[in-house]
Amino acid sequence: MSDQHLAELRNEIQLESAGSTNFEVEAFARVYAKRLEESDQAFDLQVEALQCRGPRGKRLELLGYAEDGADDSLTLLSGRYFGADETLTLTDAKDMLGRATGFIEHSVTGWLGDNLEISSREAEYAGYFREKFDKSNYSRIRVLLITDGVMSSRIKTIDSISIAGIKTTFEIWDQRRILEVAHPETRSEDIQIDFTEWMPNGLPCLVAAETDSSLPSYLAVLPAKVLSDIFDSHGSLLLESNVRTFLSARGSVNQGMQNTLKNEPDRFLAYNNGLTATAVDIEINDQGSGTYIRSIIGWQIVNGGQTTASIAHYLRSGKDRSVEGVSVQMKLVVVDPSQASEIVHSVAKFANSQNRISGADLFSTHDFHIRMEKLSRRLRAPAKEGRQYHSGWFYERARGQWENDRNACGTVAEQRKFELEYPKSQRITKTDWAKYAYCWGKKPHLVSKGAQSVFAEYAVAVDKLWEANDSQFGEGYFRSNIAKAIMYEELRAAVLKQEWYKSSPGFLANIVAYAISRFAAELDKNFSGYKFNFERAWQDQSMGATTLRELITLARAAQLHLTDSNRPQANVTQWAKQQACWEKFLNLDLRLHESIKTDLIGREEAISSEKEDRRQREMDSEFEAIELIMGVRMDVWSAVIQHGSVSPTEADLVRIYGVRKGATPSPKQAAVLVRLLNRMVDKGVISSSSL
Repeated sequence: MSDQHLAELRNEIQLESAGSTNFEVEAFARVYAKRLEESDQAFDLQVEALQCRGPRGKRLELLGYAEDGADDSLTLLSGRYFGADETLTLTDAKDMLGRATGFIEHSVTGWLGDNLEISSREAEYAGYFREKFDKSNYSRIRVLLITDGVMSSRIKTIDSISIAGIKTTFEIWDQRRILEVAHPETRSEDIQIDFTEWMPNGLPCLVAAETDSSLPSYLAVLPAKVLSDIFDSHGSLLLESNVRTFLSARGSVNQGMQNTLKNEPDRFLAYNNGLTATAVDIEINDQGSGTYIRSIIGWQIVNGGQTTASIAHYLRSGKDRSVEGVSVQMKLVVVDPSQASEIVHSVAKFANSQNRISGADLFSTHDFHIRMEKLSRRLRAPAKEGRQYHSGWFYERARGQWENDRNACGTVAEQRKFELEYPKSQRITKTDWAKYAYCWGKKPHLVSKGAQSVFAEYAVAVDKLWEANDSQFGEGYFRSNIAKAIMYEELRAAVLKQEWYKSSPGFLANIVAYAISRFAAELDKNFSGYKFNFERAWQDQSMGATTLRELITLARAAQLHLTDSNRPQANVTQWAKQQACWEKFLNLDLRLHESIKTDLIGREEAISSEKEDRRQREMDSEFEAIELIMGVRMDVWSAVIQHGSVSPTEADLVRIYGVRKGATPSPKQAAVLVRLLNRMVDKGVISSSSL
């Protein structure tokens, strides 16, 4: 990676810490945690800096943790922050990893609970982890050592260990690795499976009819024990990111499968839909007795994640349990590495089309995300005070879009122009978008679960609203949500500067989410004739001083509420995720000052603005449909006509506006042709990429 990328990484850490050296380590952890989440290496990492002394004065440290419901794993975040290009030695690495594992080990034994100050955050987490281990909540442990330094070339491997009887593996993420994984062409950890470890010749398979030689496919019947062993080794990294997000957020265990495995294991193959999986490469062994898959590289399960997790959970639930004789059918599609991300998402989308984890819910190709992307490239925000140029808010519906678009600019001067037009600080990911929307949507307990969890909830909700009436998602909606982003980030920066926060730092994201949600709730309750003036916030690209003052007051109240010694759950982070926590905060006697009306508008004015936005959205949709029809290639129209299931009216329109280029359809005619094209995409006659 270039010096420019490294400089950007360090600048991102400085911005995250709001210029305060007191928060640099936590800012470093948050920046790395976000990048690990965006690259699907971890799920909802909770950054929580913990430091204490263990037996014989041993230093114990954690930077954070994550609990992945898809595979019941625990991820620990350990870190070494240098603030410069230092070398992480093997001695340093083992020391830092030992501090992290030591914290867990001494939490489980009860030593920390018995010897730490009972009101300390470290004691709180020690008790939390001890309880979780006592209940056997975890199946595997990953320890991620993050550093802004460079890993020594002497570090080759770090052997796995066992903590409380649970296999624990180690990974080091230095500056080079964290920068590399940020690029969209970089796959998540390429998982290599060698089936000869279980079967001498490999996994027996059938070669499917190669109607598309670019996507060779294979059919196989996979022993359930083999699948479970692989899942135990690699965990939810096996699962395609959207499937993983769904399972982690909603729970991985299907009770029906558990009952079948226990009572009718011989019928599991008959009852279960099996797996759809992809790989970037496979090794085939052709013998006289048949064809075998010896090994797979880059294996991703795109449908059947719940089947996989349920089998593994069943075996972990009792030492006497067995899946001997149980098998799972599998379709394996081999994709070109250069197109892996796009093809894997397409395969997953259609493989899950009959499930609730459909492409409409989670995929970046959903029309909602495409529209937000288009709006973000078209709309320019008014110049901030003192600046002489307008800028855009860059909606990143797929990982690495901002970086790709900037790099596509030929010269350094053009790249700088792009950065002025779309500052990196104004890049918004799908998960950020969901977080901002749900903070204002009065769901801080859901936001507190983490970016990926809240996105899984938000995506399903938006899909329903989109199906009901997509015209509500127009320019006004986009500008309002940008205003919510501005509100969140300005409040976050302001809280960092408050003396009450500096004296007792922690739980920043929870505090901000609860404050904004209570602000929105107060407006609904006590200012029913008004609505917040998001349009002014968009025009000013800033919150009003009155709003910020009120939000800071609510943030202080949120901090006191979350950390109240009388809270029913000891762990603050877990308490913040509970609806009961939000309901209790909602019932506190807190009032907004009457002066807040200066930042509000009348409800009638707001409704009128929404109606105008929907009318504009409907007009935009008509123009977009006409533009789409005018751009469809001749060979696509030919494929549509040749398919046969086209009505006489549709055929006439295709001949007039498809074959005879130059003619412009009316909005109604364009709508008919768009529906026809979508029908052909659903039938597989044409591809969505051809539109």
